[in-house]
Amino acid sequence: MALTGYQLQYKRRMKKALALRAKADRQARFLVARLATVLALGETAAGRIERISMLYGTSMSLRTDLLDGYRLAGTAVALNQVAAASMGGAPAAVFVNLPVNAGGVMLPPDVDLD
Repeated sequence: MALTGYQLQYKRRMKKALALRAKADRQARFLVARLATVLALGETAAGRIERISMLYGTSMSLRTDLLDGYRLAGTAVALNQVAAASMGGAPAAVFVNLPVNAGGVMLPPDVDLD
């Protein structure tokens, strides 16, 4: 049985929306990995500054306010937990068989969805 315009419109719009969601997911994974790496570099730098300060008897702040804020908020740990928990990515997309609503007539055009 051929799909109605309404059903085809749903499939087209949903496919586009799922592609956008997948793109956002890929970008988020990339940025989370970069931020976690940068925060780890900040900890490495803090360790070196601490060692140098001890060797030379100086007192230099170990972290910038920005990196210290991320550290205190547990950002690196939280980001890594979220990333690890979502390694499977998005759930499988299963198209449903839509009932023929509105007599199978397509909905009006929508700039955001089409």
